Amino acid sequence: MSKTLKQKFQIHYYFDDDSHSMNAFVRNKAEKDMLDVLKQVGVLCGSEVTLETEAYQEGGLKELIVVSFLLHGTANFFAPFFNNIATHYFTKDAEDRELDKQIKQETLRGLGLDNDKKEDELNKDIDKKLQDKQTIRYISNFYTKINNYEKVQKIGFCDVEKNQEEFIVERKDFKNFILEDNKETIEDNNAIIEIISPILKEGKFKWKGLYNGEKIDFSMGDYGFKKEIIEGKHTFSNGSVIECNLQITITYDEFGDEKRKAYSIKEVFGIQELPQELIKLTKSGKRKIREEKQGSLFDEIDGDIK
Repeated sequence: MSKTLKQKFQIHYYFDDDSHSMNAFVRNKAEKDMLDVLKQVGVLCGSEVTLETEAYQEGGLKELIVVSFLLHGTANFFAPFFNNIATHYFTKDAEDRELDKQIKQETLRGLGLDNDKKEDELNKDIDKKLQDKQTIRYISNFYTKINNYEKVQKIGFCDVEKNQEEFIVERKDFKNFILEDNKETIEDNNAIIEIISPILKEGKFKWKGLYNGEKIDFSMGDYGFKKEIIEGKHTFSNGSVIECNLQITITYDEFGDEKRKAYSIKEVFGIQELPQELIKLTKSGKRKIREEKQGSLFDEIDGDIK
């Protein structure tokens, strides 16, 4: 029969005044992210956890979370160090850079390893558990909300069961936990898009189409072409295709993983209303051809001079 392990994890909000209250909306939103972190740490420890809150205490505001584990499998190894791992994630980018090592060493000592090979294997396993991307994202969400609430000046985290000294994260360090997205823009000046769903009225609505075999939603930024559509100068049917300048904005998270793509058409050069028809050039398309011809002429002259 599985045994149950209970631990208490304390989060202590320090305020810029002597009050013991916190905006309810901020606290509830931040609390959801905090509970997501603790739930994910439970997964890393090898067990689903039950989370309960005890009555809030004064001294700023102390939030006490009771964490319950069913001990089985890998949970037998890592559940006792749940608070250590949770503290690692909530504090690892604060000023005390040695905290990671302390938590790791304490966890390894507590496991009572009897040979170097086991220690090396568990070392690698712990490294993975201390670098979980999903947990880091939840931490980022938590600190984003707290960072926007200026009343909180610092936050303390500790293991109540062990009477552990609080690990403190100062307000100036909150930003270190917040992930920043990086963006890259790719331009396809000869993109061919088969139209699935055009927008035939004014407004900021997304079109739907097929691009390189992929279904995409895209914004139409060619206002001249949109005007022509509203005036009824173009018709769409099954298999209608446009040739255009397509900009693809790719957003990456801090880990370099692709987060999302956004598609936007800057200019439409031509439209093939029926599969059997020739492409009907727009004003932008005619201008593009003229510029390409002028460019090739200058290239030839430049080549002759050389």
